[in-house]
Amino acid sequence: MKTTPKLIAIAVVLIIVSTSLFQLQTEGATKPKPIEAEPLVMDSDANLPLKGKTIVLDPGHGGKDVGSTGAQGTYEKDVTLLTALNVRKKLTEQGAAVVMTRQDDTTISLKARTEVAQAENADLFISIHFDAYQTRDVYGMTTYFNKPQDQEIAEIMHDQLFKQDMHTKDRGVQFGNYYVIRENTKPAVLLELGYISNLNEEAAMQTETFQDQISSAITSGVIESLR
Repeated sequence: MKTTPKLIAIAVVLIIVSTSLFQLQTEGATKPKPIEAEPLVMDSDANLPLKGKTIVLDPGHGGKDVGSTGAQGTYEKDVTLLTALNVRKKLTEQGAAVVMTRQDDTTISLKARTEVAQAENADLFISIHFDAYQTRDVYGMTTYFNKPQDQEIAEIMHDQLFKQDMHTKDRGVQFGNYYVIRENTKPAVLLELGYISNLNEEAAMQTETFQDQISSAITSGVIESLR
């Protein structure tokens, strides 16, 4: 077949177009894609005031040891556990690692309670109780310490309790010869958060309002005392 100049021109054009397309495809395949920067992940817990702190909560009594009994039949062991669970929630929200000496209606020896603080290397041990008296007219809250070095913690904790509008009597900060704070090698306080023998306080301590106030106060006390 005879090749004409027109056919040669067409062939040349096709070769040029094919070469251009090949170069474009090659560049698209080999050109590195830009690397997107990894999003900066912030540790949202880093600035929580109790981050890195271990708190042991000791709900007084439990199991066969009911503690004091209110005029309306309330067992102290039940209210101490309720309170400790509420405090645990708020302490955890502030970054603390919280260990409880009991989480249910279990009998725990006094020795075993103090051993938890040592085993966990606790920054603070808090024993939660409700007081009682022979007559129903006595009411109020008391905070106890045993060792001189724990007095300041007790005072800070007590101050925070009464920054809340608790509608009760301030019975002060006192020395207490209680096993769980006396035999404890870690900073320790014992809280008597009302009189279960008083009809009004027995009713109040089981309310959501009281539980919210008292758990907020204790949490603030822990934060302030461990600064």
